[in-house]
Formats: sequence, structure tokens, C-alpha cells
Amino acid sequence: MKASSIVALLTILTAFSGCLGADDVEQEATIDPFTINKDTYQCFEFEERERCWLTYIPEQITRTSKAPVIMELHGWSASSFEQRTLSDMILLADEVDAILIHPEGIADPNSGAFGNNEESWNSGYCCGDAKQLEINDVGFLSELINRTVQDLPVDEKRIYLTGWSNGCQMSQRMALEASHLIAAVACTSGYLGVTETSNYNPIPVLEMHGFLDEIALYTNSVRLAFFEDDARNTEAIQNGAIENLYDWASHNGCSGSITDENQPNLFYTVQSFNSCENNSTVALVSVYAGGHNLYANDAGEIGGYPLPGNQGLYDTNKIIWNFVSQYSKD
Repeated sequence: MKASSIVALLTILTAFSGCLGADDVEQEATIDPFTINKDTYQCFEFEERERCWLTYIPEQITRTSKAPVIMELHGWSASSFEQRTLSDMILLADEVDAILIHPEGIADPNSGAFGNNEESWNSGYCCGDAKQLEINDVGFLSELINRTVQDLPVDEKRIYLTGWSNGCQMSQRMALEASHLIAAVACTSGYLGVTETSNYNPIPVLEMHGFLDEIALYTNSVRLAFFEDDARNTEAIQNGAIENLYDWASHNGCSGSITDENQPNLFYTVQSFNSCENNSTVALVSVYAGGHNLYANDAGEIGGYPLPGNQGLYDTNKIIWNFVSQYSKD
């Protein structure tokens, strides 16, 4: 190659790199890789089973964020995807800059449980495959919280649990047995399914329940007895929304024999114990015309019972968030 050709080629390459190199290098250096894959489905092995979950991270969250976490648990026979669609909690996550986690329960066609091969949580006296197989869901969810804190830009002092039905029961079991990880719990249409724990440190708990709940009755607990014999637990059958409130008041060392706050409005009333250990308020939101599904969207049916939503008459997600967001771990 002639010297003149080499010089010309070098000149062109230098000009080309000058046009693209500096700006591109600077742009690449400022790209936050955390903006990629903000909506993922992942799995890991836990106690010889594959356990999975959905993660949603709002666009405005970066690696330097200290975001709260909302972990939302689906009901029996639902899934992480179905719960996210039902509740629309993703809209709230965008609004309040929270990372949203939807874990997956267990389904096993060989469990022998009623409704087998339908995802469920072992919340104590309920439900399905998870209960039948004595799945360690407290261990799985605790590990998932630890991994979330380790891998994502979250504020570990603001880990909140919520859920629906069996997911609400599981959220309350987590409150009682993994209180060191959780700042507060607020959930819908389910009662605490365990009675004792040795390591509980009181945290705030709210349960939201419809007077007309056709699955987990407001007055005396589970109609889940129509699902499976092993749901016919004496403690469970005696339990109802009011008793659940008082059970939590007892767990949290609340003073007084009756609630010290009652806030009625057009659609529901809020009763709460506020003088409790660790500032751990206990509350019950009783929805006057509410059934088992208290979200705005319809949820199909369970056992022949239709589960219409509230069609936006009140914002269940905001009620949940307004409660839990008041609290953080010390």
C-alpha cells in the first residue's frame, strides 16, 4: 500500500473514531445497567423445590435508590401473575416508587390434597398442597426477602407484606414468625392460621374484611371447610374478623379491652388498637358491602361463588399503603 493511501486511511479512521468514540464512551459509562430487566420472573432452589417469583421495579428507581418493598401474596388456586393482574398493585408501586415482589406458592399434583395442583401457601391450618406437604413457606419467603435486600436497592427497614385470602393468612403467619424482617403487614380476606411463636417482636398488622365474605366468613372464619376436611380446625372455625383483631391485640400487647379508635365512612369502618408495644398498631377495616374480593377488579369465582370487585368504589391498595407506609424498622 502506498504511503499516501495509508495516511488517507488513518485520517478517515481517526475522524470516524473522533465522531463516535468520546461521546459513546461517556454515554456507555453513564448507562445504569439496573434500568434493564425491571420486570422479571426468576427462580431458585429451596429445600429441593424450585421456588419462583415476579419482580417489578418502577422506571425511576436506580441503583442508588432506597426503595420500600411491597411483597404481595396470591390466594389459593391463583398465581403471581394472576394476583398482579387482580390487584393492580403495580400502579401503586409506580406511584410510590416501591419495588413489587409477587412470590409463587406451591402446586403439586401428587400431594393428595383437595384442589391439588393449585398453588397455595402453608399458612397454618390452610391451604391445599402447601399445607398437605408441610411446605416451609416461612423459610422460602424469608430467604426471598434476604435475597431482595442483597440484590436490589431497597430500604431493608421498609419491607411490607400484603396478600389476598390464603395470601393474607400467609402474610400474617410471616408477621408472627418472621417479624425481624418485616416492618408492617396489611392484607385482605384472611385470618391468622397459627397461634403460637417464640420469637415474635410486635409489628403493625391490618386486616381488611368484607361483611359479606362468602369464603372466609366475617363472623366465624373459614367456609374453606367446604374445600377440605383438614381445614376444619377448631381454632380456625371459631375465628372471625373481630376475634382476629383481638388475637393480634393480644400478640402485640395492646392495652385496653376494646378498640380505642373507630373511623366509619361511607364504605367501611376502621377499628384499631393504638396503644401497643413497639408502636405496633393493630387494625381491622370492615367493608360494609364487601365480599371475599375487595379489589376493584373482578376475580372470577371460587367453588361456584362469584367474586366481583368493588368497581373502584374505594381504593384497597391505598388503604393498605396508607397503613404500612407509616412504619419502618428501628
